[in-house]
Parts: sequence; structure tokens; C-alpha cells
Amino acid sequence: MKKLILLLIVCMVAFSSCSKKVGPNMKADESMRRGLELFKKEKYERAIPLFENSLMEAESPEMAAKAQLLLADAFFLDKRYPEAIPAYGQFLEIYGETEDANTALLRMGLSHYALLSTVDRDMAAAEGALAAFTKLRDKSPSFAREFKLNAKIVELRGMLADRELYVAKFYLRIKKPDSAEGRLKYLIENYQDSVAYEEGLYIYANWLAEKDGKEAEAVKYYNKLIKERPNSGYTLEVAGKLTELLAKITARMGEKGEK
Repeated sequence: MKKLILLLIVCMVAFSSCSKKVGPNMKADESMRRGLELFKKEKYERAIPLFENSLMEAESPEMAAKAQLLLADAFFLDKRYPEAIPAYGQFLEIYGETEDANTALLRMGLSHYALLSTVDRDMAAAEGALAAFTKLRDKSPSFAREFKLNAKIVELRGMLADRELYVAKFYLRIKKPDSAEGRLKYLIENYQDSVAYEEGLYIYANWLAEKDGKEAEAVKYYNKLIKERPNSGYTLEVAGKLTELLAKITARMGEKGEK
């Protein structure tokens, strides 16, 4: 109930112009009835202020929950995804254990998904969608399978891995190898299931191979690439680089022995 009161206060501030749109002193059940009529006719823009009013005027948790979910759904169906996301978030924060929670989480993820951009742009939408879909998969595997979320999770992880690789290459181009190393290591440690993982391993091993004293570590990553991606297009190149590195390491050990 404390969360409900807090939510109502927040909504009163956020939607202070609502009463002007629906008329003064309209009761929650009346604005709900009118909002549902418009909602069923797919007139979502006109239904939104009515659901906002029902939320502000709600005298019970049940009415508030219904109004909050319908408000989020109206934003979603009207393709106002940036507004749908926090609306679903507010519903899940308070009513996350209700039977409507899975649908709300799904639609919040789909709202993020609808805002996806290319890998050279901000990846906040991909991160938001992945977080929602992963949480839903872990919470209700059968529900996730019904909506084929596993495929979307793989797609989103691939996008985020591509982003890490893209940024790492950018840092290498502008001669900021330390920043590139951080991106490559993060990619290697977190996105083993992605297509970008293979190239990330190869680039990172090459970078290590060019640094004095890092030859043994480079060998480790080259071997990791061959072991985990035996059909990689880099296999022949890696075999050659391993031969060169092992010869270099052997020669260095011989020099130390002579001394």
C-alpha cells in the first residue's frame, strides 16, 4: 500500500494536466469505463488520459493496478514505446507477482526491442530488451518458449557482442590499445555464444602477440580459438602464428640459458 501511495503521488505530478483533458472531478470507475470504450476502438491516444485519471483517482489497489496496466498497454499499442517502458516498469515494481506480470514484462521487452538501432549507435534499447527477455525466460521458460524469446535473446546478445567488437576496433584505429583491450576481454568473457567472439579472440591474440613478454598469453588465446572454434576461418593463420610465437619463446629461453 505504501508503494501504491508513492506511485499515485508520482503519477499526479507526471500527469498533472490529465484533469484538464478528461474533465474535473471524474471518478476512477467512470474514466475507466470511457477509457476502455476508446481502447477497444483502438483510439489509444484518447484513452490514455482517461486511464491516467483512473490511476490518480483510484481508491483501491485493484483499480490502480488495472489502470496502470491499461495505461502501459495503450502506450505500447499506440507505438509510444519510450512512454510504455516506464509505465510497464511501474506496474512490475508494484504488481510483479500478479498473473499479468509476464505479459507486462514481455511488452516492456518488446518496447525496448522496437527501439533497436544499429551497432554503431547507443545499445541501451538492446540491453533493456535483453534484460527483460532474460528475466522472463528465467522466470517462466514455457512462456518464453511460447513467444520464441530464446531466439531474440541470441539475437540481442549477438548485437551487444558486435557492439563491443566495433568499439574495440575503433579504439585500435585511434591508437588507444588499453581501451581496446578492455572491450575485447569483456567480449571474450561474456559473449562466447556470439559470432563476434571468434574474431574478438583472434584480434586479442594478435594484439598480445605483438607485445614483448606477452607471447605465452597470446599462445593461450590462439589455442583457445583453435579448441573452441575448430572450423574457424582463422585456423591456418593461427597455426602459422603459433609456430612463429613458439619459435620466438624457445629462442628467448635459449638466450636466457646461455646467460
